[in-house]
This record gives sequence, C-alpha cells and structure tokens, in this order.
Amino acid sequence: MGGLKLFFVDDERLKKVAALFGEEAVTVVEILEKVDETTDFQIADQTEIRLNTVRKMLYRLYDHSLVALRRSRDEETGWFVFHWRLQPDQLEGFIFNQKRRVLEKLETRLGYEKSHEFYSCQTQGCRPLPFEQAFELLFKCPACNKLMVHVNNSQIVETITRKIEKIKKELSE
Repeated sequence: MGGLKLFFVDDERLKKVAALFGEEAVTVVEILEKVDETTDFQIADQTEIRLNTVRKMLYRLYDHSLVALRRSRDEETGWFVFHWRLQPDQLEGFIFNQKRRVLEKLETRLGYEKSHEFYSCQTQGCRPLPFEQAFELLFKCPACNKLMVHVNNSQIVETITRKIEKIKKELSE
C-alpha cells in the first residue's frame, strides 16, 4: 500500500474536490490529510462539526472512493469502530468521471439548442421558450405578457461547443 502514497495530489485540487461536497467535507479532508488513519469520533472532537455530520460527509466521500475505511471491534463495548483514511490515488478517477458527466450534459444541451428555435420577450428574469411553447402562448410571455421575438442562440451553441471540445481534449490527455 505504500506505493499508493507516491501519487501526487496537490492540496488545492483536493480541497476543490472536497468543496463539491460542502464546507464540512473540506474540514474533514483537512483532518484526514494530516493523519494516516483516524475515526469519525476523533474528527468530530477536533472540529466544531457534529458527529452525525462528520459521518454523513465521510460516507459521501466514501461513495466516490475518495476515502476508505477499515472496521474494527471495540473490545470493551463490542461496537464497531470505523477508521478512515484518504485515498488520493482515486482523485484523478473522480475528476475524470465528473468531467464525463459534464460532457454528457453539455452534449445533451447542445443537441437541444441546435434542434430548437427560441423566443423571448427580452425582459430581465424572463426565460426564452422553444417555438412550440411560444406558439401555444401566441408569442406572449407567460411571466410579463410582453410580445416574444425570435432569439438567435448561435452564441450559446458556440460557447457550448467550445466547452465540449475543451473537456474532450482534457479527457484524452
């Protein structure tokens, strides 16, 4: 297992990934970074975070293989004790999977943008509607009742296409 420690993970990247799970997850990861292994009780004692919240964060991180656990039995109480540790070697896989999910969503959105014409009243806070919906509403905005006009979404299509190309390039590296 010592070979896994050779995998380099910069602190900032690890914290950015932890931040996806919430502020408490960043605190939990900061504690785990300092030790080889610790328990949920020890993490709760070292932070202002309630034990149940610590456990919730650990299980969320565990679900994505970012932490691992070892179970032992307390000799006095007979209860199981869970010992937690970071799995920094799984970070790249997690990031790769997240990028793949984003790519799928962007490709779906790009298909939607390309296959629809949109109409908008161009009032701040009102959203554009596809032609079918605008037609049913007689091109009157359902929010403000103003007349809706055709919206050129080529800029949106271009932006999404660039993002897709960037993510595809990152995934192929």
